[in-house]
Amino acid sequence: MSETFGFGIIGTGNISTWHAAGIEAHPDCSVTAVSNRTVSKAETFAEKYGCDVESDWRALISRDDISAVCICTASGLHAEQSIAASQAGKHVLVEKPMAITLKDAADMIAAARANDTKLGVIFQKRTEPDVLKLKKAVNSGIFGTILFGDASIKWWRNQAYYDSGAWRGTWDLDGGGCTMNQGIHGIDILQYIMGVDVESVYAKIATAAHDIEVEDVAIALLTYKNGAFGRLQTSTAVNPGQGNIIEINGTLGTAVLTDDTITGFAVSDSKETPAEDEILAEPAERSASASNPMDLSMSGHIEHVRNFVYAVRNGEELICSGEEGIKSLRIIHALYESARRGEEVFLDELL
Repeated sequence: MSETFGFGIIGTGNISTWHAAGIEAHPDCSVTAVSNRTVSKAETFAEKYGCDVESDWRALISRDDISAVCICTASGLHAEQSIAASQAGKHVLVEKPMAITLKDAADMIAAARANDTKLGVIFQKRTEPDVLKLKKAVNSGIFGTILFGDASIKWWRNQAYYDSGAWRGTWDLDGGGCTMNQGIHGIDILQYIMGVDVESVYAKIATAAHDIEVEDVAIALLTYKNGAFGRLQTSTAVNPGQGNIIEINGTLGTAVLTDDTITGFAVSDSKETPAEDEILAEPAERSASASNPMDLSMSGHIEHVRNFVYAVRNGEELICSGEEGIKSLRIIHALYESARRGEEVFLDELL
């Protein structure tokens, strides 16, 4: 039996349950302590998971029996807590988005490097089998020259969702709207599968169906550094939500990923075309998370925790490091800046 790997959880909002499930599923891990701004909520969480309560997250990261912290607070708080945890010698697993500004994200990465700690970012869709199959297929070149990499991320969130937390739907703590909070998963998967950075973004945003500061509708034209183009749409105003649809089009083939399942795959004139059973999966039951934020599988968080602990102990590459996590954030910031300026924005102009 390996030495127990103690986790602290900062923040007890909805997503903390998924982190706790990932920790409990690992035979060497335990939820050691939790903190929350509202102590009564932390106490309820602690009773369920049999852990200690710290009224201040700074006290939590100072504990000797905690090796790593999961940061599950409002997005605008991630950077301060992550940097302080790294400086305290704790490894950090942070929910998406890793931060709401590029400077904060860069500072988080720098702090982890300076203190020789791991910084992992939760993008659970990277663990899905069909996502990995499609990325492998793109990397193999069987689609020929990639011409388009598109993402449609049309979700529904009612006004009660935004009213459930004072930070939701704000620039200061949520960092943006449907693109930053919901769209970031699909944006991360799109650029992950494409395997090439986005060069520029031209975008428009609007607030169409909610009483919030930020956007609930966005559309953008992407230009990739390899010359491919992309169309990006995000929304939380589409009722019912349609989920994530990723489309990859090349000179020799096309693939469609609907939520986490490959629903279309065709190649021609390729000498290395994989057998159909290597690529196509049986259609899976579609997740309702596009319309209900609580209907999310916990398997991705379980795999993230397993990978994170192994990375700390044995040097395994993280599913999503800080350096990887900032990529989708750069695309989103370019989208917002383009919408603000009304012109094409090149990502290399940003921090």
